Amino acid sequence: MQVETLRYFVELNEAGSFYGAARKSFLSHQGLNKAITSLEDELGVKLVERTSRGVRLTTAGDIFLDYAREALSAYDRMLDEIYAENRYASSSGSPLVIHLTYYASQVSRPIVEGMDVMDSIRIVEEGFQQIVRKASKSDGGELFLVDVYDETERKIAERRNLIFEPVLISQFGVVWKDGSPLAGRRAIHREQLADFPLAVDSHREMMKLVENVMQDYPLNNIRLGVAEPRTTLEYAAKSNRAASTFDSFGFILAKENPSIATDGLNFTPLSTPRSICKVGFLYAREARPNVRARHGIEGLKAHLRMRYEHYFERYPLDSKAYLQPGRSTE
Repeated sequence: MQVETLRYFVELNEAGSFYGAARKSFLSHQGLNKAITSLEDELGVKLVERTSRGVRLTTAGDIFLDYAREALSAYDRMLDEIYAENRYASSSGSPLVIHLTYYASQVSRPIVEGMDVMDSIRIVEEGFQQIVRKASKSDGGELFLVDVYDETERKIAERRNLIFEPVLISQFGVVWKDGSPLAGRRAIHREQLADFPLAVDSHREMMKLVENVMQDYPLNNIRLGVAEPRTTLEYAAKSNRAASTFDSFGFILAKENPSIATDGLNFTPLSTPRSICKVGFLYAREARPNVRARHGIEGLKAHLRMRYEHYFERYPLDSKAYLQPGRSTE
């Protein structure tokens, strides 16, 4: 009996269906069904009943669920104690390596530093395509954190050899100063920015993002291009007749940073589905993260959910919603 199988069973109970549990567990429906059937064969009892509305636990399944939760809780506590002592150094003393895209690095670095694990991990910033190639060949001992959009996520799914596990959603938009003509909107249409004085992050990866999000609405009035998010915010703070391109989660982090002046600054997302970005881990389907790496993923997810609870209420991971144009109700 494997720990992951216990997790699958608990997830199946919470989701109420094989489809929902398989999606959240990053398994195929067939793979999850096989895991649960093998578990039932091992125990020699029926744990779940398939119904037209999903699944229902049997009496044996209810009993097993309580013990599965206890076992998982004890297992997680054991890992917490092990890694609290040795952090994320391997048996050879080498740190856990995390490969990140530029944007993923911008939003995750402050969080990782706040988790007090910097002495046992090594961050490597690389291009998206380079990370995809490495993740495809990984043995599960390293982590790969990337940012993707709808089209990119579909392409990853089509490869079938890779799994993308999101940990947060951010929405692309603009930061503006009190009194700006952009005020009073729940969301901004892209055509409203075509000639508006803007500062943009000019890093190659971010410019690709801007081009993708602003497709068919090219920006004609970029006044400042610099690969430094802090500087783009400073540009927006100088005048209520200018703004800077930014993202919702990045702005939350900027407001937390006492060294960045954000008084009087506001964020409004763009009203296109292209503005939605997911940040998450990429790994090979046949070489999922090992225990050390998996614990790192779960630790980051738990830290995010606890520290940014209100943000996750606005941007839940299972939501495909984005803000449409309209007057602000806030």
